[in-house]
Amino acid sequence: MALDYKNPNDWGKSPLTDSALRKQQFKVENPEQWAAMISADIEALSTPIFESEDYPPFTGTEFLATHSTIDDHPYSAAFGQFLGNGIDPDIANILAFGENRFDLISDDFDDPVRQLATRIYNRFEEMGYWDQVPQESSDINYDNIPY
Repeated sequence: MALDYKNPNDWGKSPLTDSALRKQQFKVENPEQWAAMISADIEALSTPIFESEDYPPFTGTEFLATHSTIDDHPYSAAFGQFLGNGIDPDIANILAFGENRFDLISDDFDDPVRQLATRIYNRFEEMGYWDQVPQESSDINYDNIPY
């Protein structure tokens, strides 16, 4: 049985069905926008993860398992500071890339680990760490790395 977004009997069966019907309706009523969305999705999926700016190229746990030193990390100073202060490697990795996702540590603003991570993050941000640290490890200016 095919779903018809104009048939009122097809709506309200389940949230999943309604979502499919909304997408079907949007596709029929806005073909140009639908084609643009599909093209954008295809382009996003074809972009290798290491070239994407949305996600770090590896998890913190994976990085620690595959590297003998954190010096190979693109943001090694930040990653080391977060790790050294007891933050989970995966969360430390996300924070080291300049994403202020403190909610991953705790939803409680009074959590001491979250407050410590916020202070470390703010110190790096005030120094312009993510603006100044290059991707190439050979070009690192160690005067710009806050400790």
